[in-house]
Amino acid sequence: MSIIPENRHLLVNPIDEDHNIDNTVQLLMPEDFRPPQSQYVVCEVLDIAQDSKFYNTMIQKIVIERRMLHEVTIGSETNYLVLENYVFGRLQ
Repeated sequence: MSIIPENRHLLVNPIDEDHNIDNTVQLLMPEDFRPPQSQYVVCEVLDIAQDSKFYNTMIQKIVIERRMLHEVTIGSETNYLVLENYVFGRLQ
């Protein structure tokens, strides 16, 4: 069950960045270590609220600021929402 976005929100799927690690260098790191991430993230647009200015617009991917991505977990399903004001741009 996915959320139907309302109030100018976009339902998105963040696209994980590939961190290419050179196999010639190996470091022992704590298990919970995560490499630094960019402050921006590319997201695939899954659905758009009807009152959004992007509604009825062909948008496949957008760029947003990572901290503006809202993770909403209901039951066992996680959805990601972002307010239309935080969309920096569309990718073609």
